[in-house]
This record gives sequence, structure tokens and C-alpha cells, in this order.
Amino acid sequence: MRIVWTATAAKHGVSEDSVRYVIEHCGLYYKQPAPSHSPAGLNAPRLVYLGDDEAGIPLEVMAVELEPDGLLVIHAMPLREKYRTQYEAAKKWRTS
Repeated sequence: MRIVWTATAAKHGVSEDSVRYVIEHCGLYYKQPAPSHSPAGLNAPRLVYLGDDEAGIPLEVMAVELEPDGLLVIHAMPLREKYRTQYEAAKKWRTS
């Protein structure tokens, strides 16, 4: 899968390797609508990946699907409490 990063995806200091690990191993992602204030061209649904990176740090990663077979990562940061319930629910789908 092709993964592209926006400049803002790195603002919280999460490495591209950690983002890729979460995407490849979370096993389950959630879809949520784009916020009403989304920039033009980024009003597609958000794919929310919740999982641990290779060091076991819980992360949240948001991406938008690109055609064909790609993702544009727009957000990555340590897991916030607002996603804790979904993170816990998704644990059974994770791969090692």
C-alpha cells in the first residue's frame, strides 16, 4: 500500500515508521465523516487507525483514502482519551 504524509501529520513527532506500523497491525479501523471545516480536497471520510507502535506506544492515526490503493496520512499523535474506548475494542483485531 502506498502511504503519503501531509506536513501536519508529523507535528506531534510520531515517526513515519510508527505510523506505518499502526496502519499495518491495528487490524481494524474506524470511519468517521470529515469535519465541516475540512480544506477543499480533504472532505472525504477519515479512516481512524488506533493501535500500538513497535515500541508499544498507543497511537491514533487518521488518513484519507487515495486512489488507487493508497492513503494520505493527515494526523498522528499519542492516543487521546476520546479514542480510548475504540482503542480497547479494537485490540482483539490487532496483528503482531
